[in-house]
Amino acid sequence: MSIETNRANSQFSTGPRTEEGKARSSQNAFKHGLTAQQLVVHPEQREAFEELRARYQAEIDPRGALQQDLFDELVTAAWNLRRVRLLQAGIDMLDPQFDRLQRHHSRFERTFHRTMKELKALQTDARLHAMLSHHDRQRTPFLAAPLVIAKRSQDRDRERKLAFVPPPKSTAAA
Repeated sequence: MSIETNRANSQFSTGPRTEEGKARSSQNAFKHGLTAQQLVVHPEQREAFEELRARYQAEIDPRGALQQDLFDELVTAAWNLRRVRLLQAGIDMLDPQFDRLQRHHSRFERTFHRTMKELKALQTDARLHAMLSHHDRQRTPFLAAPLVIAKRSQDRDRERKLAFVPPPKSTAAA
C-alpha cells in the first residue's frame, strides 16, 4: 500500500465528529472506574449515592474544611466498596478479574478505616480543645496532640498548687 493510498483511506476514518460521538468514544477504555481519579457515580445510581452520603453526613457531622475533606474521602471509599461488592457478585470467584477486584476492595477498605480513624481523632481533639479554659484554648493550637493538651493542663494545675500559700495559722490562745 502506498503512502498516497494510506492518506486517502485515512480521510474516511477520522473518528467521531459529533459531540455525542466524541463523548461516547472517550469512554471506550472505561472498564469499572475503580482506578479513576474522580468518583464514578452513574446517573442511575445518583439517588443511592446521595442517600448514602446523607446518612453518613447525619451520623458523622463533619465540621470545618479538614473534617469535610476526610469525610469526602470516607464517602468515596464507602461508595467504591459497595461498587466492588456488586461487581464481584456478578462474576465467578475463579475469574482472574475477581482477584483484581479483591485488591481494589482491600485498598478501599484500608482507606475507609484510615479516614474513619483520622476523623474520629479530629473530632475528639476538637471536643477536648473546646473543653479547655479560654486562656489555654488561645495558647494551644487546635491540632495539638491530646497528650500535649493534657500535659499543659497538668502543668497549670501543678503551678496553681505551688503558687497557693495557705494563710498563717493563728497562734493566739483561745
